Amino acid sequence: MHDLSAQRGIDRQRIGALEDTALVAETVSGSTAAFDELVLRYREKVVRLVASVVGFRTDIEDIVQDIFVKVYLSLGRFRGDASFSTYLYTTAVNRCRDELRRGKLRRFFSFDDWFSSDSAAHPHSENDQQVDADERRDAVRAAMKRLPPDTQMLLYLREIEELSYKELADVFKVEMGTIKSRLARARDRLRDELLPYMRDGNMPGDTQN
Repeated sequence: MHDLSAQRGIDRQRIGALEDTALVAETVSGSTAAFDELVLRYREKVVRLVASVVGFRTDIEDIVQDIFVKVYLSLGRFRGDASFSTYLYTTAVNRCRDELRRGKLRRFFSFDDWFSSDSAAHPHSENDQQVDADERRDAVRAAMKRLPPDTQMLLYLREIEELSYKELADVFKVEMGTIKSRLARARDRLRDELLPYMRDGNMPGDTQN
């Protein structure tokens, strides 16, 4: 038992002394200890990077773990053209972008994006309880579906993908002034679709008997 513990200590020392490239090679060859060393070296740096982008959140550990899992699963395709740290940070940045995009989707499908007053931003049902966030998102989705397809795509590309007016003009093959006018009308149309829900609690498209 003593010999086994001593051997493990020697192995840890050996792995700890390796360069990143050697650790990557050993990881690809099946050494989980080598990858554990890479995680140990870079975990806190990745945490700080993610936090600087998405902020400190309760799920930040899940995001960081997901980044290292993605790196681990893709190391077989890592050619060493750049350093391991660059490869890791690129994966982290892409994951942060995905998270920001999901955040934009959450904000897009909320009333805060379409109504500015406090009472409108926090709608209440007839019994004066705040409407559930999932229900509000469902209302926006239902309202979106009632818009023409081109209008839906225009809102999505601008609000979620954040295409510039120039890029949108190229996509839709119109002048930038036309894009700005269409966006203004699209936002007004979406607000109009949501007003019955805001006022009476009816989902967009529902009819009163």
